[in-house]
Amino acid sequence: MKVSILIISLVLAVAFVVTAGCTQNAAPSVVTPTATASPVSTPIATQAPVIVTTAVPAGMGTPGPTEMLPVNYMLDFMVQGNGNTADPYMAVTLRGGNGMNFDSRVDVTFTKMDGTSQQDVMMPPFHVGQLVSFPCSTDKNRVEIWVTAPTVGKVKTYDQIVSFKSIN
Repeated sequence: MKVSILIISLVLAVAFVVTAGCTQNAAPSVVTPTATASPVSTPIATQAPVIVTTAVPAGMGTPGPTEMLPVNYMLDFMVQGNGNTADPYMAVTLRGGNGMNFDSRVDVTFTKMDGTSQQDVMMPPFHVGQLVSFPCSTDKNRVEIWVTAPTVGKVKTYDQIVSFKSIN
């Protein structure tokens, strides 16, 4: 009994080893290009391209490009509304980063839908949880974060239109 189980095990092991190489994908065949006659062009009726744009209120402006700081000057931020429509505010919270000991200033510009903007500053010594908050609209708000780092200068690291309520 034990000998037959051993023989069957060996046969299966050999079968697995033999078929293991056969399960790989075949190498793609190389197709050589052949010369073909160029087709006669016929005019095709085209439609005007449809341009899809997201609706950004005119007063807030359009978010512009941002830059990444070098790794040793990076800071991480969280931008979030409080969710209270009776007393709405938006907070920009420092979550940490390598630049906490090196960066000299963080400027935050906050713009509501009607175009009114406010500014606030975070100054060193930076700490995790340091925040600035702004009264905001209950729909969308624009937040810009500028970090001043040595050897790099003032760099815009965040510029987005943020919804007051997050979608969960």
